[in-house]
This record gives sequence, C-alpha cells and structure tokens, in this order.
Amino acid sequence: MRKTIAITAGLVLLLAGCSGGTPAGPPAPTPDSGSTASAPTGTGTPPPGTSTPSTVPAVLPGDRYVALATALHHRGAAIWWETDLVKRWLDGPAAFQGAVARLGQLASVPGTAGFKISDEIGYGDGLTSAAQATAFLRQARSAIAQVAPGKQLLVDAVVPELGCLPWRGGNQQGCAQRVRQKYPAASAAAVEGYLRAHLIDRLDLSTGLLSPSTYTNWGLTQQAAQTEIWSRVRAQGWEALTILQSRKALAAADGYQGAAAQAAADTATYITTPVSAGAQAVDIWTWRQHYQGKVFSLLAPDLGTNPLWTSLLAQRRIGVHLITHMTPSMMPTDSAAFDHECDLVAQAFTAIFVAAGTG
Repeated sequence: MRKTIAITAGLVLLLAGCSGGTPAGPPAPTPDSGSTASAPTGTGTPPPGTSTPSTVPAVLPGDRYVALATALHHRGAAIWWETDLVKRWLDGPAAFQGAVARLGQLASVPGTAGFKISDEIGYGDGLTSAAQATAFLRQARSAIAQVAPGKQLLVDAVVPELGCLPWRGGNQQGCAQRVRQKYPAASAAAVEGYLRAHLIDRLDLSTGLLSPSTYTNWGLTQQAAQTEIWSRVRAQGWEALTILQSRKALAAADGYQGAAAQAAADTATYITTPVSAGAQAVDIWTWRQHYQGKVFSLLAPDLGTNPLWTSLLAQRRIGVHLITHMTPSMMPTDSAAFDHECDLVAQAFTAIFVAAGTG
C-alpha cells in the first residue's frame, strides 16, 4: 500500500492529457511487513478473515512479531504475515532464501492463514515487466510451498488503468494506455495473467481511483466510477480465478480526520461497493504506521473514536470481513495498553497483516 499514494504524483502528468485533473489520494501505503485475508467460505472452511483459536503453544518464544500475532489470534483474528518478498528476490538468492526461511518459521504460529508477499506488484516495486513479475511469483510460490505447505499466498495490486475507465473510449482510453506503458507489470492484462496461471491465491485489489474532480470532468462521481470499475472486474471473471478482496488507505496523520459525511462516503466507495461486487474482504490500511515522517493511524493517539471507526464497527456487525495492518514496533510496551489495543482491533477486524520481521 505504501506506493498507492504515488498515484497522485505519478499520474498527474499522465492525466494531463486526459482531463487536467489530479488522481485520488492514498489508495494505500504499507507497513514494514504483513498480509491480509482469510479462507474461502464453504463446507469445512472458515469464512474470509476468520480464525479458530488454538491451544497449540506459539513457536519462537520471545519473538515480538510472534507475540503480537499470538495476542491477536487469541482474540479470534486470522494472521497473515506481511513481507516485501519482491525486494528480497531482487536483492539476490541469499536475501530471498533468508526471507523464505523466516516465513517457514512463522508458518507454524497458531492462527497463520498465509503470507502477503508483494505490495502493489509491478507498481514501482522494481518489477518492470509481466514476465519478470511472473518469474518472481513462480519462484516465491515454489519456495514457500517447501517451507509452509498449504499456506496461501496473497498479493496486493493497484491496477491504475482501471481508474481511467478505458472501456469508455476517448480520453479515458488514452489515459489507460499511458499508465500501461509506465507500469506494464501492473496492467489489467498482466494481473489477469498471474491469476490465470494460478500464482495468486488471494488478490487485494486497488482500482486506482482518480480524484473526484477528474470524474466530475468526465460526468460522473467517484463512487459511480468505483461501481463501474468493480462491475467491470466482475465481468472479467477475476473472482473465479482467485479470492478477490479490496483495499484502501483510510488512515491519516493522528487518526482519520473526516466528519460523518466523509466517513459515510468512504464506506460506500471503498467498502460497500467492492463487497457488493464480490470482494470477500476489505483491507483498510493501517492501525498505526510511520509514513512520510508522520504517524498514520485509524484512531487518534488517545484511541478516541471517530466517524470512520463507528462505521467500521457497523460493517463488522453486518458480517463484512475487514483487515488491517499491525507491526510490533508501533505497539505500546505497557502490557495493559498493549492488550487494550489488541482488544480494540479485534472489535473491527477479522484478520490482521502482521509484520513478518524480514527487514
């Protein structure tokens, strides 16, 4: 999620020829490591984002990452270990195998559903072609299967051409062509190729929404654009190729700042619309994370509530599966405060991306 804010900077020039508008704000940054999701619904498997607490003792005693995951698992949350495995792969075999070995250790931690191995694949992460991204995914899948058989792999992606609405033709088609050329490994065709090759068990999808003013210039609202995009994704059949989830950065410096009307709009655009179109869960970045020199979070530093938090709790009550990101370096050291935060998180989220500690 780290880079989706870069849509704002990266697409401003690209969109100049489309509309003169600027892209939307953060669809989602990312922490130092973590993962999302859950298991598919159906006989014998829990619904997305759920986890059955286990009495098996946690491995790696004294490991602060395991301690956080264990605390969350005991509160019923599924655990997805989050790591930037792309960076390790690009760093070379030794770095890659070291990270994979760490994931193998973490696989035995009770509550572990799988691993998030890539953040916005092909979108400024060093993977510059669909062929290179495919090679990474194949090697990652093979290596992790050896150390953590049966665990799922989750990839998150921003597909910037979707936000351009290219099926409308004209300027929108030109907008899409420009971002495809800039991010070939994050094009819709590339992502669909990864899915058809069965390389991704779960896909966290950001649709690359542009700014409200851009869509106003095109004669529709941002929410209408999101509805149209997700209808298009559904028509493409992606939900038959993977477990499809949505993602959005809604944290802000010192907590979410929007009033009730903004929280309602954000909920409708980034939660209700994707879920209505088949998304099985929604990844909301982030519980608390250093980003661009500030601390971004969903709640204020005193953990006071806000309209978005109220909305997230309401979504959880009606059965929507929500996921967020946590890392032990951003948690309080006082045990009572630590427990209080874990309790709060478990009120809204059914699964957590926990930093894997892979560096």
